[in-house]
Amino acid sequence: MDKEQARFILRSYRPDGSDGSDPGFAEALKLAHEDVELGRWLANERTFDAAFAAALAEVKLPVALCKNILTGLAIERGDIPQATDRLDAAMIGALAAIQPLPSLRSEILAAMKSTPRASRPQVFFWRHAAIPLAAVAGIALAFAITRGHETQPLAKDAPLPMDVVETGFIREFESPRFTLDEKREDHGVLITHLKEHRLPCPCCLPRGLVNVKGIGCRELVINGKSGSLICFAAQDGGVIHLIIFRREDVRGELPQRQSPAYSQCGNWTVARWGDDERVFFLLGKDTNMAKLAALF
Repeated sequence: MDKEQARFILRSYRPDGSDGSDPGFAEALKLAHEDVELGRWLANERTFDAAFAAALAEVKLPVALCKNILTGLAIERGDIPQATDRLDAAMIGALAAIQPLPSLRSEILAAMKSTPRASRPQVFFWRHAAIPLAAVAGIALAFAITRGHETQPLAKDAPLPMDVVETGFIREFESPRFTLDEKREDHGVLITHLKEHRLPCPCCLPRGLVNVKGIGCRELVINGKSGSLICFAAQDGGVIHLIIFRREDVRGELPQRQSPAYSQCGNWTVARWGDDERVFFLLGKDTNMAKLAALF
């Protein structure tokens, strides 16, 4: 082994000396003891590494860092529960609002470490962490209930219930990955874009949207069915979303545009109507029904 090979190996040598007994470092350490230049280099390396490790130990990590990383990974893997109807949406929303006790983790660890496993009476753990674990059990049960719906997903060729279209759009819109395919103020440009991609388009807009600036549009895919989304800039600074699906892709009776049906989906107000070829949904977040009705 020459000095360059020894340097390459010793660059991985930990500053606390815990690798001293590792046979993989033995020959390189022996050479460092025998060679003055290499020994001086190793001493400098260990000093620098120790200072760097100490500096890292002083860094205060954000409290929510771990949670944010795990949430991001869950989103990428698709682990987050997917609502298929309003019951799912309500359950998932309620679960998301549950905040575990800040001391939950420390109490569980303390209970586990306080007594050796062989001699620890089982009742001690439950007494020590009864309330936190009851909360966890409730969460687990609720997730089991909501995931029960996922064992019977909608068939890909089945028409979508109207509730599924609404909750599917809301889930997509509130996802951090949401984007628009085309961003223009001109309605005509947005509709042309949708036509070019063979997506359903409105024959005419509600009169209250005719002179409102567009924001953008995109394809909206829900359970394998492709629809269209056009976003408009509302006068109060909010956003109005128009969703269009082909009539054969959505099931349920709908009124004509002159007298749409109104409903609430969480903090979203929804207007529905349809014709022989298309189904329309107009949605506004934190928009009261009167403001939405004024667009017709």
